[in-house]
Amino acid sequence: MSRKVAALNSKETQFVKGLWVSNAIVLGLLLGGSFIFGSPKAAFSVIVGGAIALANFRLMQVAMARILTPNAKKVLAMGATLILYYLRFGITMAVLAFLLSRQMVEPFGLLLGLSVVVITMITYGLISVRKLG
Repeated sequence: MSRKVAALNSKETQFVKGLWVSNAIVLGLLLGGSFIFGSPKAAFSVIVGGAIALANFRLMQVAMARILTPNAKKVLAMGATLILYYLRFGITMAVLAFLLSRQMVEPFGLLLGLSVVVITMITYGLISVRKLG
């Protein structure tokens, strides 16, 4: 079995796939709730926030995979990752400032959408703790 195939069947890969499915479910639930209890603008805000959160999560996933690759030049990879992290953070803040200043999104819906990954991670953590004890 090649390394690539072994990596695809690893527990870590399955964990990350599970996170993505969970992120999609949480975003769907939040979006459904915003349609039921909010306005179309609130639902749009949730989907925009969720898209930003998931895009940042994906970019961080790629960066971590690059750093954790066995043959990577660690110092170079870590430095580049930090620079890209701060660049991505700045771009994200600029996009959020633009959306909010133009009142294209509702702040609460945007915050709810941005919380998708955090909600998923907390839920995963609580489930893991419950399984241990």
